[in-house]
Formats: sequence, structure tokens, C-alpha cells
Amino acid sequence: VRQWREFGMETPMCTARPGWQTMSLSKPKYKNRMYNIRVNLIDILDVDTIKMTVRCEPMVTMGQLTATLDPLGLTIPIVPELDDLTVGGLVMGTGIESSSHKYGLFQHICTSYELVLADGSSVSCSKARDTYCTLYML
Repeated sequence: VRQWREFGMETPMCTARPGWQTMSLSKPKYKNRMYNIRVNLIDILDVDTIKMTVRCEPMVTMGQLTATLDPLGLTIPIVPELDDLTVGGLVMGTGIESSSHKYGLFQHICTSYELVLADGSSVSCSKARDTYCTLYML
């Protein structure tokens, strides 16, 4: 993002995620006209069995989460049935599942976010801090 700003922000930016990694069958041609940002954030960083939280990056798939949590006898409250859906995609795309009537949308089960803003800075927001409303401005 900072490099995009240094280059003058002349074209819109988008992720550099290739078409084969998306949930679409079409090749996104719009990416050819935009500044592509690499977002290779695909790791589960921590499973806290005391707080019952998972800290992960936005490109973690539901399949990865299930494979990590299942051996521990754990799951997340909302588990979409498509293994290739990502945490970031579900948060930004208002992910829903049959248990959503009880737990809300996917973003409602997330306890905090670290966001990169358009100016390249990052901000953390969580339900625990005084930034609860920020979570729902996404």
C-alpha cells in the first residue's frame, strides 16, 4: 500500500490474488488495469484453548481452520460448508451459515481485527477496547 502511494496512486488498487484462488470461475480482467497488492497472509498464528480464540490471517480458509481445530475437538460457531472460503472474504462479504440465526454473520464472531488503511498505516480494533463500533464500519 505504501508503494502504491509512493507511485502516486494513479490507478485503483486491488489484491494480486490470482483467479484460481478465488471462488469465481472467471478470470478477473479488471486486475490488469489496477495496482496489485500482494496479500499472502495464509497462516493460523495461534489457537488459544483457554480464551477459545483463534488468531489468523485473512487468507486462511475454512478448510485450514477445520483441519487445525478438529484434532483439538474444537470448531468455530459459524462454519461455512465451502472449504475454500477465506476468513477475510467471509468478514468482508458478510459470510452467513445455518448457525447464523444464533451467532450472527461471520464478522460477528470475530473478536478483533488489524486493518491496513489506504494510507499504509495499520489500526487495531476489538470488542474489548473502546473501538467496538469500528468493527461494524467495515
